[in-house]
Amino acid sequence: MKNLDRRTFMQRTGLAGLSVFALSLGVNRAVADPDPPTGSAPAASGPITEADIHRFQLGGDDAFIIHDGALTLPGLQPMFVPEAKPAELQELLKKNFLPFDRYSISLNVLVIKGKDGVIMFDSGAGKAFGPAMGKLANALGRIGVAPGDIKTIFITHGHADHIGGLVNDANEPVFSSAKIIAPKHEVDFWMSENPDLSGMKTPDETKTQTAAGAKKTFSGIKAQLELKEPGRVAPDVELVSAPGHTPGHSMFQVTRNGEKILVMGDAVHVFAAQFPHPEWTMAYDVNPGLAIETRRKLFKQAAADGAFVFGYHMPFPGLGHVRTDGSGYEWVPKPWVI
Repeated sequence: MKNLDRRTFMQRTGLAGLSVFALSLGVNRAVADPDPPTGSAPAASGPITEADIHRFQLGGDDAFIIHDGALTLPGLQPMFVPEAKPAELQELLKKNFLPFDRYSISLNVLVIKGKDGVIMFDSGAGKAFGPAMGKLANALGRIGVAPGDIKTIFITHGHADHIGGLVNDANEPVFSSAKIIAPKHEVDFWMSENPDLSGMKTPDETKTQTAAGAKKTFSGIKAQLELKEPGRVAPDVELVSAPGHTPGHSMFQVTRNGEKILVMGDAVHVFAAQFPHPEWTMAYDVNPGLAIETRRKLFKQAAADGAFVFGYHMPFPGLGHVRTDGSGYEWVPKPWVI
């Protein structure tokens, strides 16, 4: 694989959303479905296997993490942790038994079945970025959930890998009977005439695509949107402001029968690097300094509380805890079987 200079890499990976970097890399290493249909092209919505669905209990309710797909890059930099010295980054990757020449991040969607209906957090990438993602639609069928069964969808922020699954090719709602709760500041930002993306470390064309994509998707679901300020947004869900990655980026604290889970969205992308170094950022952070501040607060509080945390881009299924480790922190995955 040829090394790419920074601008070429950013141009090739700068599609309309935060994490949509791997799909137009133009390099030989592609993101492939782990179980494509024999002798045929992958389905547009992504073939699904049992390995893409993780089931667990939350307060006595059935909960599921659905693996919407993965993004694979030819290394972390320059998209991620640009502040890291290459030798330091390689040492961290080695410590975590990860390769140096590629990095994959999962797209994990949380779905909870309850007596009051089915709720979901973010929506995956949908069909926007090719067959390597968009598995959510098929996975919902596997767990007995039709689009019309979903009562409420909670949105952490407006990047395409989080909201692309809300609309079809015609930009029409996929979950037409669901109310969609999103941070007011976030939607207002993307719907404004000229959102300020000067803090993003991407080419200008990427900034334009990112803003246009978010605006188009939010316009397509406008009738379903309920814009909320931080605080209680449902009987068992609290919206927690976590700005920086985007201006209105938010987390959600979910409580079911005394059990809690913190949905942290994109506060973290690279577990091996950003937990030990919360001061390391990524190219699509709209306000990198504020993203660092948010990450530090999150890690400190989660470690102190022993919080049960769900990460959209953590290694699937993205469930675990945070603990202190020297001057930094460490991601501790929850075992599948205890």
